[in-house]
This record gives sequence, C-alpha cells and structure tokens, in this order.
Amino acid sequence: MRRFHLCWAARMALLSPFLCQMAWAQSLSLDTALATALAQHPDLRATVLEREAAQGATQQAGAWLNPELSTLVEDNQRATRTTTIQLNQPIELGGKRSARISAAQAVQGQADLDVVSRRAQIRSQVMAAFHAAAVAQERVRLSDELGRLSTQAREAASKRVMAGKVSPVEELKAQVAEAQALSASTVALNDWQGAVAQLRLALGDPSARFDRVETDLQRLPALGHWAPLAQRLEASPTIARAQQEIARRQALSDLERARRVPDLTVSLGAKRDAQLGRDQPIVGLSLVLPLFDRNQGAILEASRREDKARAELESVRASVEAQANQAWSQLTSALAQAHALRDKVLPAARQAFASSTKGYELGKFGFLDVLDAQRTLFEAEALALNAAAQAYQADARLLELLGEPNPMKD
Repeated sequence: MRRFHLCWAARMALLSPFLCQMAWAQSLSLDTALATALAQHPDLRATVLEREAAQGATQQAGAWLNPELSTLVEDNQRATRTTTIQLNQPIELGGKRSARISAAQAVQGQADLDVVSRRAQIRSQVMAAFHAAAVAQERVRLSDELGRLSTQAREAASKRVMAGKVSPVEELKAQVAEAQALSASTVALNDWQGAVAQLRLALGDPSARFDRVETDLQRLPALGHWAPLAQRLEASPTIARAQQEIARRQALSDLERARRVPDLTVSLGAKRDAQLGRDQPIVGLSLVLPLFDRNQGAILEASRREDKARAELESVRASVEAQANQAWSQLTSALAQAHALRDKVLPAARQAFASSTKGYELGKFGFLDVLDAQRTLFEAEALALNAAAQAYQADARLLELLGEPNPMKD
C-alpha cells in the first residue's frame, strides 16, 4: 500500500530541482524575447538583405547607357590605309529609363513591405510561443499543487483508516488519485519542455538559455487593440503587399509599352585617309525599324499579369478578412470564457474543495466528495488556462494578419 506513496515521493525528488530552478534560474520576459527575435532572427535578416538588394536594383535602374568606342582600319598598306574612330551613344526614347526606375521602385516598395510583414510574423510567432510556454509552465505548477493535495488526502485517509473510522478502500482510492497526479505531472513537464523548444525556434536561436518565462497570465489580451476591425484590415501587411504588387505590375506594363519605341544611337567620330592626307568628321544616326517586333507579346503578358494582380488582391482581401473575423471571434469567446471562469467558477470551486477537505477531516463527508471537489477545481483551472491560451493565440494571429496594433484601452 506504500507503493504509490513511494512513487510520488520519488517524483517529487525529481521535480524539486526543476521547481527550484524555475524559482531561481534565469527568466525570459516577453519584451526580451521580442527584442531578441527582432534583432537576430535569420528569416528577418534575410528579408532585410533582400530589401537592401532591391535598393541596389533601384540605383542600377537609373543608370544611363554607356557609350561605345569603336575603331576601324581599312587596307593594310600604310600609304592607302584609312582609319576610323567612332563614338556611339545609345539614347533611350519613349520614357524607358523613367519606366525602368518606376518598376525598380515598385519592387523596392514590395521589399519594404516584406520587412514589415516579416516583423509582424516574427512578433506573432514569438508571442504565441511565449504564452504557450507560460501556460505550460503554469500547468507544471498546477500539477505540482495537485500532487501535494493528493498526498495530503492520502495521508488523511491513511490516518482515518488506522483510527478505524473508514474502510481501507478509501486509502486505496487516495493512492490511485495520487498516482494519477503523478502521471499528470509527467505529462505537464513534457509539455513544458516541448513548449520551450518551440519558443527557442520562434526566437531564431535554438541555443537560447532560459529556465522559465516571466509573465502574468492574469493579464489577458485586449479587444480594443483591434477595434474597429474593418479599419484595421486596411493596415494589413498582406493586403498592402498585394496592392503593391498591382503597382509593380503597372510599372512593368508601362515599361513594356515604352519598349515599343526604338532607341536612337548617335555616332560621332573621325576618319583619317592616309592617301588623301586629311581627316573627315563622321556624324551618324541609327534607329531600329519596328517592322516585325513591336513588343506586342510582352505588352500583352504584362497587361494580363496586371489584371491577375488585381484579381489576387480581391482574393487576398477576402481571405484576410475571413481569417481576421475568425481570430476576432476566437479572441472574444476565449476572453469571455476566461473572465467567467476566473470571476465565478474558480472561486466557487476553490471554496467547495476547501469545504469538502475540511469536512472529510471532521468525518462529515466521504472521500469521494473530496475527490469530486478536487477534480472539479483542477478541471476549472485547466479550462481557465485553455481559455487564456486560446486568447493569446487569437491575439497573435490578429497581429500576424493586421500588423502592429495601436495602443488602446479595452
């Protein structure tokens, strides 16, 4: 009959270093986690480097065409040889250079929005992973509390059995409850370790060292940050990027239309005629005649891709709106459930458990009443944690969809 007691004691011996570590070891706050991820996350660094590359492309798009220097020697006899030196300067017509610059600037605008979007995604991932770790950490604490209460209940039952007041069956039930608490503690500890691994991944640093997260789970997300939702949708990084894609496609269409106009090449030079003993100036113009290739296919392709970008904007807007409404509904319902559990259910469950425990010690209630009250209390605690976790997840999802919220009071 001591087997369950020894198992729990062994479990507590294993857990006690972990629990002490959580109390004294290095903690990680949400602000520190966000600052770490935004400073060193490799995905964000890659996005920033792509933006810098786009800046180089914009600079290159504004470069003028280089002139061409050519020389031509006719005849290999010095007395009759003619030597021509010529400078050819291509001149872009039809607004090609300005159209090319506009297209490059549109790409740079996309790269800027990609950085904003990626920052919002990383913040969302870190916040979701951080609060998931906080919830897992709280479950470890609750499982430890459940184990402590289970041990107290078993000891009380054992004393009553020894006094001959109750049947030994009640002590056996207490031992079973204690063993169940042991199993729940093991699961909670494994969940915590998995949540820590996910948080390190969200930070972009698998070797990040911390032993606990520091947060107040009583402080839930605020609905006011995202209201009114319709206006917040217009600030969505995903929608903004789809709009920028239209601008880029328009710029590319303009560039292809400008390419219909052929470029002009101006030639200036001199020709030395050794036989005549004089130099002759050379002035020339050359122009490609657009008889066969007038860039019709490229113009059609660019036009259709522009239309495609407009259609994709409608699809993206509808998708973001649907997902944001879903996340908003999840946040609303999770907050309502969390507040109801914390304000009404949990106080009543704690009072019922305390009363049943005291009554059992005085012989007024049976052990099943204590177990039922204990199970009700910890189910309510678990429901409250789940509601908080859902609220944090929905808040993080809204951050990813809509970008940074404006600080507002709920």
